[in-house]
Amino acid sequence: MKKIFFNSLLLILSISVTLSSCLKDAGYDKGLYGAIRDTEGKKYVSVGIGGLQNFSKSSILINTQKDSAITVDVTINLDYAAKTTEPQSVKIGIDNSKIAGYNSANSKNFQPVTTEMVKLGSTDLTIPAGASSVTTKLTINQAKFDPATSYLIPITILDAPGATLSSNLNTRYYNIIGNPLAGNYTVVGTRYNYTGTIGYSCGAPIPTGYGSTAASPSPKLARPVDDKTISIDYANLGGSGYQYLISIDPNNPNNAIVKSNATLLEGLPVVNYCVHTYNPATKQFHIVSLYNNGAGGSGGSDRIIDEVFTKQ
Repeated sequence: MKKIFFNSLLLILSISVTLSSCLKDAGYDKGLYGAIRDTEGKKYVSVGIGGLQNFSKSSILINTQKDSAITVDVTINLDYAAKTTEPQSVKIGIDNSKIAGYNSANSKNFQPVTTEMVKLGSTDLTIPAGASSVTTKLTINQAKFDPATSYLIPITILDAPGATLSSNLNTRYYNIIGNPLAGNYTVVGTRYNYTGTIGYSCGAPIPTGYGSTAASPSPKLARPVDDKTISIDYANLGGSGYQYLISIDPNNPNNAIVKSNATLLEGLPVVNYCVHTYNPATKQFHIVSLYNNGAGGSGGSDRIIDEVFTKQ
């Protein structure tokens, strides 16, 4: 008798669990209503790719020499355990009060943007009923920025009536990294084209006997890669995407650390940077490099590039 009762109890419990699973919203299981699974019955709004943990993912690369504007998406997410039946209004804006705190905590010097530099497509957004997000645009007027200055654009949810604001995803920290070395440089440079290998010794005077030369274009724009490194076109080969990556040796302010960018490294795998000096007083780089145009960096003809960059 006890065995029959126990088996019956197990059957009832099994049916209850099965019914409970069937009644659970399938859309919730599939993540259709947002990214936060444990909403505890509340509606949460958050900025897509928000929070300080996504700072590097929010970095924007601009070209200050272009008058054209660029746009980036600003997405607001709604998280709820069920499909919403009413629209959700959200107000967003640029919250410059967050800049000082970020600078202090990270020993940085980001600056705020002005209304001439950026514009939000809309600050009053509506997430339609049944939807989980809405997107607007941030327009960036590239020519209004100083390439030597770093800027922080904290897009923040200011209000969302009836919803809870996410504590750690309420702001997306869009940032534009500047570098004091960035900007326009006048260039005096020449590519010397030889036939075969010449056995050049780094630092020696440029050998005679070259068959032809090619002048470096001037000026050239140095763009920030990060707050310590700039990229600038290599010789007259910038159209091929070939660029120097330049930073200052932290142990010697007169020494420039020069490397090839990925495109230059792929096209010319062996570039020997023979001379790489920097004069802080005149803001002038002098770089002499040697490469062989043969496959794999050998078996072809030598090229010497001698360039002097002076910041305008």
